[in-house]
This record gives sequence, structure tokens and C-alpha cells, in this order.
Amino acid sequence: MRILAISLIAAVFAATVGLGWLFDQLSRQYQQTDNDTPLTAIEAVEKFGSDIQFMLSAPQSSSEQTIKLIEQWPNEANYQVSLLPLSSLSLPDNLKQQILEGKPLTLASEDDVAIYYYVPKLTQLLVVTSKLIGQQPAVTFKHYVFTSLFYLCLFALMLLWLYPLITRLLGLRAAAKSFGQGQLDQRVKVGSISYIRDLELEFNHMAQRISDLVGDVKLLSSAVSHDLRTPLATIRFGIDTLQEEDDPILRKKFEQRISYNVDEMIELVEILLNYARLDQSLISLNKTPVNLLPMLQQIITDRQVESVELQLVPNKTHDAFVEADPNYLSMLFKNLIQNAMQHCKQQVNVYLQTSGNYIVITVGDDGEGVPEAQREQILKPFVRGKENQKGYGIGLAIVQRIVNWHNGRLNVSQDSLLGGASFQVKLPINKTQ
Repeated sequence: MRILAISLIAAVFAATVGLGWLFDQLSRQYQQTDNDTPLTAIEAVEKFGSDIQFMLSAPQSSSEQTIKLIEQWPNEANYQVSLLPLSSLSLPDNLKQQILEGKPLTLASEDDVAIYYYVPKLTQLLVVTSKLIGQQPAVTFKHYVFTSLFYLCLFALMLLWLYPLITRLLGLRAAAKSFGQGQLDQRVKVGSISYIRDLELEFNHMAQRISDLVGDVKLLSSAVSHDLRTPLATIRFGIDTLQEEDDPILRKKFEQRISYNVDEMIELVEILLNYARLDQSLISLNKTPVNLLPMLQQIITDRQVESVELQLVPNKTHDAFVEADPNYLSMLFKNLIQNAMQHCKQQVNVYLQTSGNYIVITVGDDGEGVPEAQREQILKPFVRGKENQKGYGIGLAIVQRIVNWHNGRLNVSQDSLLGGASFQVKLPINKTQ
């Protein structure tokens, strides 16, 4: 959302300040280059007064006729013309000297403007007065053009900013609608540049989370119906047989079988509850810098048995720090190593190395391996590699979930050295260490 806020501020600033400044400069430049720009009111009065002064000062002009013309000047005219004696105007010496040198003197008020000219031939002052009317420039077609262009560019700029946002929001709405209709594989295609990239990523994360939960529910219901039905049927059969048996030795044998089946059901229920608790542990992860080397060495030491050769390859390596919850990280590696020891013939290797920005931990064995078609399925809960295999198929599902919590990756392949299965975990490096 930060990108959305920054881009909105930038668009508004560019639309208001940028376009306003641009069209203001264009308008000024256009007016400066326009040769048909009319004179202002003061310039027109000055030009009119200069013409009258020239007429009065011309040698061939008749002073009596000019004075008579000025005296008969109509009062309703736009320009008022009059003659005043030089002594009637109280001026500082510098301004009086300016008038005597033939330069006009302009005096303006809020309502009118008066320009004084000295006429040497009459030794009087010519005063031309005009009301300040029509000072506002006339609105022409050019003004409408520039105003229309400004609002058109403003609209285009805002549309250019809104179009990607509207497109992404419509795509997000369509994906949410499809997801709500049961298409749980629906995801939003996140672009490299998007105003709502964080929102799209959160939607995809939520969709994946819900899809995983729904899948887990289906798998749990299938596992419960399969794994609980067998011991329940056995218990029911044992109880019926026990009621009909009078021999103490056989009754004790049947009671032991019933007790074993009850223990098996309790174990399965405990596994189901633990797996359900893991689904809620994401909010309580206590991530700290964890050195993987001593953790792996300790787990390997604790898991040593005579029938399996378990070793860290190479035996001595450098420290490898990741940001993780040490308890769940220990659970991850214990499950991986235990799974490899159950399926190996006699050897399990644990590799620790660095690859780019990741720490890579690989657990390989010399067993039969995992067929390529089953490599994705065995990471799901209650999925076993073989039907008659011991256990409930929950260990690798826990490993996958913990890896996802730590923003890592889990890959299943074939070990190039031992020939069996290879489980590779990639975790981001903690660069602060």
C-alpha cells in the first residue's frame, strides 16, 4: 500500500502543480510572441496625449483654434482634455523639471489616470484624463483553448494513474469471486509493478492457506475413517469374542489385544491433535539466530544406532546461522533423519552447505528412494509411500509445514551418492551473524 500512497501523491502533485506551471509558461510565452496584443488603457492615453501635445507644439498650428477645440471638448468622451497653468500644479522640483524637459508625468488613482504634458508654445500644461475602465483583459478564444487543454491533460493524467489500479482491483475481485465459488486453486497474478502488490500477495497467501486447510481436512477425514475403523472393528470383534469365552488364558489374550488396539487409537488421536496444534503455532513462533551445525551434530549423536551408519558429511564444516524457532527447527531435522533411518539399508548422510542466500541441509539414504510420481504426495499428511508401511505418514507433512513457516523450500529427489531418497531443505541465511 505504500506504493499506492506514494504514486497517488506524485500523480496529484504532477497534475496540479506541474500542469499548472506548464500551461502558465506556455500562456506567457504565447502572449509575449503575439504582436496583435492590444495596448493597455494607460498606453492608449499616453499615445493620445502625445498626439495632442504634438498638435499644440507644431509651428504651423493655430493656438487659438487648438485652445478653442480643447475648451469645446465633450464631457462624455472617453478622454478628457484640458489646459492648466504651470503654477496650478504643486510638484517637487525634480518632477517639475521632468515636465519642463518635455517628459510626460503620469498620476494614477483608483478611478482614473491623468497624464500631464508641458506645451512650451502656450507655457501651459496639457492634462489628459481617462477613467480606468476595461483594465481586465478580454477573454478570447486562446484562453478557452488553454483552459480546455489544462483540464484535458489533468483528466488524462489521472486516468493514466487510475487505469492500472482499476485493472488490478478488478482482477483481484474476479479472483476472490472465483475463490468464493469453490475454485480453491484461483490465484492473483502479481505484477512486477503494482500499486496493491502487498494486498495481492496477502490474498495469494490467504488462498493458499485456506486451500491447504481444506486439503488437510479431506486428508484427515480420510485417514481417520481408514486408520480408526480398523482398530475399532478389532475392538468390537474382541469384545464380542470376550463375552463368549470362558477360558481365562484366552480371555487375557483377547484383553491384551483390545488394550493394544485402544493404545493404537489413542496414539492416532494424539498425532491428529498435535498436527492440528501445529497449524496454529505460526502466530507463536519465537525466531532467533540459530546455528545449524551444533544442532545437527547433537541430533546425529542422539540418533546413533548400531544398525545404521549416520554421519554428517563432511564431518567438520563452518557455522551456519538462520533466523528460526529452534524448537520447531529441531523437530524438522529429527523427523527427516528418523524418516531416512526407517527407509535406509544401512547408511544415512547429512549434508550442510551454503548456496547463495540459503543454507542447504540435505538428508540422503541408501534405501529404495521415492518414485518421482510420489514425491509431492508423500509431503501431505497421512500419505505413506507404501500401503503396508508402518506409521501414519505425518512426519514429512510436519517437515513441510515447518519449512513453509520459515520461508524455506523442501525438495525431494534421489541421492547421487547413496542412490536412495534425498530430502533437501533450503533456509534463508541470517546475514546479521
